[in-house]
Amino acid sequence: MTEHPSTTNGGTDLQSLLTSGFSESEAERLIHMKDHMTEQGEYREMVEESRRLDFIRWLIDHDRMSR
Repeated sequence: MTEHPSTTNGGTDLQSLLTSGFSESEAERLIHMKDHMTEQGEYREMVEESRRLDFIRWLIDHDRMSR
């Protein structure tokens, strides 16, 4: 098996994809794409904004903040 940088956490991402039916090369490419996408500033900003909005929704849904 080829060692991949994101498999250092015990290979959980790789193992999960293999268990889901992906071939080893497909799984490694998906992990690489995931790692590459999270490195991009614009993508990171979108994810952060989405998390902030999710938190605000949670606050409103749990009566911690009014509309």
